[in-house]
Amino acid sequence: MTSALCPWLFEPPWIPFQKKSKRILFVTGAGISCSGGIPDFRSSDGLYNLVKKKHPSVVLRGKELFDAMLFKDENRTRCFYTFMAELKSLISTALPTRTHSFIRDIQERGQLMRCYTQNIDCLEESLDLPTVQLHGSMNKVKCTLCAASYDFSTDHENLFREGNAPPCPKCEEMDNERTRLGKRSLATGTLRPDIVLYNEDHPHGETIGQLQASDLKKRPDLMIVMGTSLKIPALKKFIKQAARIIHSTKTGRVIFVNRTPPTKEWEKVFDYEVQGDTDEWVRLTEIKLADEKALAAARTRLRRSLSVMKEEEDDEKENINRTRVVKRAKVKAESNTTTTQMTLTAFRVSKISKPRPAEKR
Repeated sequence: MTSALCPWLFEPPWIPFQKKSKRILFVTGAGISCSGGIPDFRSSDGLYNLVKKKHPSVVLRGKELFDAMLFKDENRTRCFYTFMAELKSLISTALPTRTHSFIRDIQERGQLMRCYTQNIDCLEESLDLPTVQLHGSMNKVKCTLCAASYDFSTDHENLFREGNAPPCPKCEEMDNERTRLGKRSLATGTLRPDIVLYNEDHPHGETIGQLQASDLKKRPDLMIVMGTSLKIPALKKFIKQAARIIHSTKTGRVIFVNRTPPTKEWEKVFDYEVQGDTDEWVRLTEIKLADEKALAAARTRLRRSLSVMKEEEDDEKENINRTRVVKRAKVKAESNTTTTQMTLTAFRVSKISKPRPAEKR
C-alpha cells in the first residue's frame, strides 16, 4: 500500500476498535507521570543533578542508582538514599495526569481489564485503578533482612536525604528480646524503599506471573502501551504474548504511544505507533470518542476497509487455487503472521503497511 499523510485529528483509525473493546489492557511507564509533577530525572534541574551536588565525589550514572549492586559500596549506597528521599518528596506533591484519568474513564465504562505499570509513584491509587506495580511502590519501606514493611514516613525521608538508612524496628525488637534472654545478638536489617532494582528478584514475581497468565486466558481485545521505552525483558515478553492473543481476533489491536518511537523489534507487534505526549493523545482521542457523528463515520470506514480486505483475500485464494503454486497450509500460516501497522509522528500518519487479511465471520 502506498504511503499516506493526513492529520491524525481527523483520521483516528483506532477509535472504532477502542469504542467496541470489552477487555482493555494498559501497560504504562514514566512518560504518563511527567505532567503530574514528576519530571525527567535527567533534566538540568532533575534528581540526578541534585544527588551529584550532595555527593560530588561519587560518580554514578542514572541507571546505577536503580541497580542493587550499589549496596556493595557505602558511598554509592548513601547516594541511593539521597536520591530516594528527593524522589519521595516529588511524589508526595504529584497528582494523577490526564492519562491516568483516561484509564479511570475506561474502567468506569466497564472496559478495563487491568493496568500494568512500571511506575513506582503510586498515582493510580488515588483513582482506585486495578493496577499491578511491576517495580514496587514508593509508599512503603521494607527491611533488607526480614519481611517487615512500613509506610514511607517523613522521618524516613529525612534520614534518607542525609544518606542514612534507619534500622528496622522489628529486627531491633527481636535483637533486644534475644539480649534479654541471654542469647547472642543477630544482624539488624535496615529500611529501604520497597521498590525492585536491577539485578534483584521481584519478591512478588510469581504472583504477578500468575496474574498475567490469568489475564491472557481471558483474551484481551485491545492493549494500549504508553510512556515506556520498552527496555525490561520480562515486560517485553508479556507485551508480545498479549499482542499475539489480541491479533488472533479480527478486530484486536495494539496501540503504542510515547515521545520516542520503538525499535524495529516491534514492527509486527504494534498496529498503531503514536509519537507524542500521552496527555495530548488522550485529549485528542477523548474529542473523537465524544463525537458520535465522527464515530459513525469511522465505523463506516472500518466496515468498508474490512470488506475490501475480504475481497482481496478471496481473490488471492482463487488465484492460488487456480495456479496450485502454494499449498493451502502455507497460505494459512502466512495469513496468520501478517500484521497491520500504522506509524504516526506528531499525530500524523506517516506510513501504512499492508493490512492483515480479515478472518471469515
